[in-house]
Amino acid sequence: MIFGLPACSERSLDTGLLGSVTGEPSPISDNPSPVRAMSGERTGYPNLGSVPPRPTGLTTEAQRQTQMDKLAGDRAESRRRKAATEAIPMPEPLAVPPPPNLQPGKSSQ
Repeated sequence: MIFGLPACSERSLDTGLLGSVTGEPSPISDNPSPVRAMSGERTGYPNLGSVPPRPTGLTTEAQRQTQMDKLAGDRAESRRRKAATEAIPMPEPLAVPPPPNLQPGKSSQ
């Protein structure tokens, strides 16, 4: 039971179970962390209580609908061209020539 009790300490994570029983110094520094806590000193962050003004220059519903209609027309034209391209008949491939009649020691001339 005495050996099991140090397993619950934080030091056993740093030095291992045997190191925590023998009292080896921790390889982890006890210096304060370089990470600063939130202290409210930094004011460079935006205040979430303030809301920026609405953006200007947004498109109207009619303009968006016009753009959507143009995109739908482009999509229909693309599908029409695809169908027209696929309807073009492809020529038949040429027949495979027979293998050459090669005989060792004879010239082809």
